[in-house]
Amino acid sequence: MAGNACIKCWFIFVNSLFLAIGAGLLGVGIWILVDKKAEDVTFLGDFFWWLRVTKIFLYIIMGLGGLMLLVGLIGSIGGCKDSTCLLKTYLAIVILLFIIQVAAVVILVVPAIQTMMLPYFKAGWDSSEDLQALIQLALKCCGFSSYTEYSPPYPATCAFNSTTTAAPAATTTPLVINLGTTTPGMVINLATTTLPLLNLATTPSSIYTDSCFSKLQSGFQSISLYFYIGAGILLALELWQMISVCILNSGINKDRRVGDMEMYPTRPSGRPPPHYNRPRY
Repeated sequence: MAGNACIKCWFIFVNSLFLAIGAGLLGVGIWILVDKKAEDVTFLGDFFWWLRVTKIFLYIIMGLGGLMLLVGLIGSIGGCKDSTCLLKTYLAIVILLFIIQVAAVVILVVPAIQTMMLPYFKAGWDSSEDLQALIQLALKCCGFSSYTEYSPPYPATCAFNSTTTAAPAATTTPLVINLGTTTPGMVINLATTTLPLLNLATTPSSIYTDSCFSKLQSGFQSISLYFYIGAGILLALELWQMISVCILNSGINKDRRVGDMEMYPTRPSGRPPPHYNRPRY
C-alpha cells in the first residue's frame, strides 16, 4: 500500500502541475486577446504583439492550455477521490494524446511521410495570407515551394527591403536632383525631402528565392536534437501516467473487494454472493 500511496501522490502532483500550467496559458492567451496593454510588457511585448497579429498561434496556445487544464483537473480529482470513472476517462484522453504525439513525431522524422503530407501543409499555407506574410518576413523566404508561385509584382514580404525610410539628414552641400526631363527647372533637395524607397519586389533579383518549406525544414533540423529530447520526456511522462492510472485503478478495486469480504464474511452455501458494492463515483 505504501507503494500505491507514493504513486498516488506523484500522480496528483503531476496533474496539479498540468492544471496550473494550463490555467496560466489559457489566462495569458485571453489577456493578450482582450488587452492591448499586454504589448507593453518588458521583453515579451514584441512576442505578445506577434501573437495578437497572427491569432492562429494564439488560439493554438489557448487550446493547448485549455486541454492541459481539463486533463489536469480530471486527473487531480480522480486521484484525490479514488474515482475509477474519472481515472478511466483520464486514461482514455492520455492514450489519445499519446497516439497523436507519436504520429506527429513520425511525420516530422520520416521524409517520405513529409512528402505524403505535403498537400495538407500546402492547404494550410493557402488558408491564411497573414500566416504567409508572417512566415516570409520571419524566415526571409518567398512562396511555399518556390517564389514562382507568385507573379510580378511580388508580395512586399518577399523583397529584401520593403519599408519606407527618411532621406539622410542635411549636409553642408545639399544633394540636388534635376528632373528637367519631366518638368524643366524642377529640383528636389534630398536634405529636406523624405522619399519612399523604391518597391524592389518587382524582379526576381530583388526577392528571396528560398522556399519557406525548405527554410522550415532546415530550421527544424537545427533544433531537432532538442525536439527529440523534449518529445521523449513528454512521451515517457505520459506513459508513466498511464501506468499509474492502471496501478491506482487496480488498488481501488482491490480495496473495494476487501471491504465487501469484511462486510459479508460468511454466507450460506448455495446462495450467490451479494451484489452490493461500495458506491463507485
